Amino acid sequence: MKVSLKWLREYVEVDWTVDEFIERLTMSGLEQESVEDLSAALAGIIVGKVVSRQQHPNADRLSVCQVDVGDGALPRTIVCGAPNVDAGQTVPVVLPGQRLPDGSKIGKAKLRGVASEGMICSEVELGLGDDGSGIMVLPDDWEAGAPFAQAAGLDDVIIDFEVTPNRPDCLSVVGIAREVAALAQVELKLPYTELPTTGAPVDTATGVTIEDPQGCGRYVARVIRGIQVGPSPRWLQDRLRALGQRPINNVVDVTNYVMLELGQPLHAFDLQRLDENRIVVRRSRPGETLRTLDGEARELADDGLLVIADGSAPVAVAGVMGGADSEVTDESTDILLESAHFDARLIRRGARSLGMHTEASARFERGADWDIPDRASQRAAALIAEITGGQVAPGVIDVWPVRPNYLHYPWMVGSATPFSSVSAVRWERPTATDSKSSYPPFAPISNAR
Repeated sequence: MKVSLKWLREYVEVDWTVDEFIERLTMSGLEQESVEDLSAALAGIIVGKVVSRQQHPNADRLSVCQVDVGDGALPRTIVCGAPNVDAGQTVPVVLPGQRLPDGSKIGKAKLRGVASEGMICSEVELGLGDDGSGIMVLPDDWEAGAPFAQAAGLDDVIIDFEVTPNRPDCLSVVGIAREVAALAQVELKLPYTELPTTGAPVDTATGVTIEDPQGCGRYVARVIRGIQVGPSPRWLQDRLRALGQRPINNVVDVTNYVMLELGQPLHAFDLQRLDENRIVVRRSRPGETLRTLDGEARELADDGLLVIADGSAPVAVAGVMGGADSEVTDESTDILLESAHFDARLIRRGARSLGMHTEASARFERGADWDIPDRASQRAAALIAEITGGQVAPGVIDVWPVRPNYLHYPWMVGSATPFSSVSAVRWERPTATDSKSSYPPFAPISNAR
């Protein structure tokens, strides 16, 4: 589990050094596998301002730029081949003698007869993305000469911990923060979510039926309408990349962000691509196939994998990967947001049967938190609405056919408690599994674990 220390410190305030984080968390059972200082790889990159741009006298596809690098000297002449470079831009610059993140050293050079004193960088050259079609244009208010990593919020340390199978609670940033809060005896500050809603209620747009309550003990669904799918804001892309996730679009990125933050996998379906606009959680049937998001056409096991289906066919392998035919695309406008609890053994079996291992399956296989699906759904829905301009439908479909009845105890951790006085967790199963069933309020205790 990769953890950003900057992200972690948003939830728990401690003045530990990097070495202290590693030592104290290792002693609590989380062994450190690697440490990466993101700012070290970007140490040679600074912020520059393009003062002027002229056409190269000897090359149609090159520009001669004068760039202020904030050192009080005259602007540097930099020859740039990017088609989008222009005067007035704020850009990342590497000067002669400095290195790119891949180790390449930049020197002075003559390009078609014009001396160049550095390089204006694309996000590919900085290791921050896949767009190499042009230079990376930065916000106008960034100061010339400032270290790029600091201005971009990438002055961060990433620690990768090995999480043992018995600690699924540590497969999230908040989970690690909870561990730190307990070790340091300080307050854990959870992300606050305000969820404004508008429009027709969610149960007028979709419905959820669980045919296999043993495989799916809880399914939470929300609908967000009127979204505009596109690239995520830079802060979200950077945070995902720092933890090894590739940004895809602003909807998928939010689901991955919340999974990393809270440990609850989520999935977004294009609502209009779901037959009958509804969800059925069931076992696969003989002869059924599914083209998953990786483009592979997969034959589903005849002995019954747990799947998410619409009114006619499977649209996802539950807890493992979604289907290509219901994925969110640039044309999507309305989505159904899934946040569920699946049986660990069935998810493990499905992932192995199909030869797939995903971030979602890794969490479900170890046992996810029963209480968190609705909170994670609220968090993701609020972020999606904010970033995409969508509107969250009022209400929530929360089908909970198998419900743990947690027992609250007044004892403090570490106190002497007779083992015989501690009862096992009790389970309750309501008889109805339809989405219109109504269950009594339930007080989650996720924070108290």
